[in-house]
Amino acid sequence: MINVLLVDDDLPMLSKLKNIMNWEAGSFNICGEASGGYAAIKLLDERKPEIVITDMSMPGMDGLELISYMEEHYPHIQVIAISSYSDVHYVKNSMKKGAVDYILKHELDAETLAAALASARERFAIEQEEQAKTLDLQRQIQQNQTTLIRGIIRSLVQYTYNSEEELLVQMDKLDLALNLRMLTVVVAEWDSRGMLHDKYNAKELDYIMDTFMDITDNILADTGNAYMTPIENGKFAILFSFDTNSKFIWHTIISEALSRIRLSAKRQLNLMLSFSVSEMCSKVNVLHEYFNEADKALQERFYEGGDVVIWPGIQRKAGADSGASFSVDVKLERTLLSLLAASNEKDLVIKIEELFTRMNEARAPHKTAQMVAVELIHLVNRKAKEAGIADQDLFEGDQNPYLAIGKFDTLSDLKEWIVGVYKKLVEALRPYVHDNLYSENTRRTMEWVRKKFSEPITLQEAADVIGVNSSYLSRMFKEECGQGFADYVNHVRVEQAKLLIRSGDVDLKDVVKQVGFNNYNYFFTVFKKITGNTPIEYEKQQK
Repeated sequence: MINVLLVDDDLPMLSKLKNIMNWEAGSFNICGEASGGYAAIKLLDERKPEIVITDMSMPGMDGLELISYMEEHYPHIQVIAISSYSDVHYVKNSMKKGAVDYILKHELDAETLAAALASARERFAIEQEEQAKTLDLQRQIQQNQTTLIRGIIRSLVQYTYNSEEELLVQMDKLDLALNLRMLTVVVAEWDSRGMLHDKYNAKELDYIMDTFMDITDNILADTGNAYMTPIENGKFAILFSFDTNSKFIWHTIISEALSRIRLSAKRQLNLMLSFSVSEMCSKVNVLHEYFNEADKALQERFYEGGDVVIWPGIQRKAGADSGASFSVDVKLERTLLSLLAASNEKDLVIKIEELFTRMNEARAPHKTAQMVAVELIHLVNRKAKEAGIADQDLFEGDQNPYLAIGKFDTLSDLKEWIVGVYKKLVEALRPYVHDNLYSENTRRTMEWVRKKFSEPITLQEAADVIGVNSSYLSRMFKEECGQGFADYVNHVRVEQAKLLIRSGDVDLKDVVKQVGFNNYNYFFTVFKKITGNTPIEYEKQQK
């Protein structure tokens, strides 16, 4: 529908215009009526007409003045002028101002008006198409210029620039304002960018990249002489140019720009970033060395926890035991195995956190921390294999834990992931625990359940076999195992069900019977409560 605004101080003429033809049949919509030029102006923004039909002779602001106003402020609006008499002044000037047609009121009929409206619609479509082409061309020119600027900035920060004269010529062509004697390069990197590749597909990552660069470009445009270029996926270089060597101004401009970028990335893209700022560089041909130093300093993020700005010249925290070696030695391994056997999650977590704290205090190399994580995962895999626990129960989906280790940018994130894996292992091992910490009655009960899980089991029957009171056994079992007798039975049965499902040789309905459940729906409920998935979902994961 094309919106049409009617303007005439003659109410009978307004009525005639509204009823002279079937507007909707011609895909036109009367979006408003005005009794004069000033009233029409108020409706232009509100009703957004594509065509205005206006009388020429009106008190206050006449039609010619209204057309002049629209020519300046709303050039896309098409105008059809009408008048009760033939006035050469009005005809000439209205057509000169861009009116599509000029119709005398005594000659106005449905056919004449329809022809004028068709011409106005056609001209509107042509102008819109031309405007779209112009905007597209301007956008392409801007994109090409931006691409060329990014290329120059990337060359400046990564390679040696031998010819300063050649650089100045390129800068002049692109209207690139840089003071080559006062430059600072900032290395920016998305935190956990390895994880982003797991979370988003290529199309989504491209969208995030484009949006982030648009946000950053807009902020840097406000800052002044500052430009950004991508280095690789999730890593960028921002080049600041200054006209003063004031340290205060230098710090203020950079910190405000980086603060705005961090805040916008968090709010709009849920992205966390870290930055490393170089010293002021006075020789453009060695700027790449400043970039490399800032990039190297960015590794400090591994200990700072991400979402940080690392400034040059600040004394970094040095570990008192920076030369120490770290590993999961025999003593620590035995301690961890003992705590796993006792299902002592609290002390297990404390031991792991102590190890990571010592690495953090010593500022152990990134690779060292990764090797410690590998050793900890080795231990997890060994225990899981002994108990028949599937990798999917400990690691997300079909994730390779050894590849996952390399995707953590900070020591704290790596620690949290390792702790999470060990907590899952403790939970998965509970049905298999037979440690001396348990009393003889509890151990015997657990062994009996594991033998009889496929048969109907009751607490009373277990108490009779062990030779104790059922209430006493219930209380003692929960105190020592951290779960009730019935929960333990269900846990054992679900673990056995998972083994059968993983084998792929048993139908789900037969699995239910073989592990001691006598109700298919109840089995589904218990299985999902313990594993987080239905048996069908778990079966699909295994396949």
